[in-house]
Amino acid sequence: MSHPDEADLALIALGEPASAADAAHLAACSRCRSRVDQLGAVVSTARTITDEDRPVAPPAAVWEGIVAEAGLTGAQASVTSLDQRRRRRGPVLGWLVAAAAVGVLAGATLTTVLGSTGGTGSSDDAQLLATAPLEPVAESAYQGTAAVEQRGAESVLRVSVPDLPAVEDGYYEVWMATPDASTMVAIGTLNPGEEAVLTLPVGMDTAAFPLVDVSVEHFDGDAGHSAVSVVRGLLPA
Repeated sequence: MSHPDEADLALIALGEPASAADAAHLAACSRCRSRVDQLGAVVSTARTITDEDRPVAPPAAVWEGIVAEAGLTGAQASVTSLDQRRRRRGPVLGWLVAAAAVGVLAGATLTTVLGSTGGTGSSDDAQLLATAPLEPVAESAYQGTAAVEQRGAESVLRVSVPDLPAVEDGYYEVWMATPDASTMVAIGTLNPGEEAVLTLPVGMDTAAFPLVDVSVEHFDGDAGHSAVSVVRGLLPA
């Protein structure tokens, strides 16, 4: 299924009327309706910002204490009135708020701004542990990337393989395996046109399972690997 552009969904969330095609798509696609709802929540929050939400100047004693503690003198010890800075900036803060809201809507950083992404946490808190290119297997013409991140107590595998086509009566499965692929563990699915962000099983040692594999699977009731891989890559030790 082809989905509307992120920018189109952002405009709809901002209140722009949806085209006939987009409206029909939203009526049938729960994923895109959920995305518009998420973006709409950001718009609603941004529109509630008032002058009272602006930062206020602390009492003079606070700055005097800082100056004394740091031993500042002369120009170093001067401070510009917050009210003066506000007057010079005029409506700049309002434009910044609007720009921030639009940036959140149009970009891929919505989860960071909202501060929650379900079970995988914020990408700002992620520590990159390892990356690997995913190379074509056999006659496959596709390439991608894999990365392992630490997000709090969770280890997360991110897999991206652009331009993967849809599979008739099937799907793409992401696996982690021993270097010789003799033992493989299914981690989750990868949808065409999307990046998979998959939480690794607790206790999984990526040094023992460094091989990342994406295979074509079918709805045949067989939970094992189909032996039809499209890309593979070896995470560094």
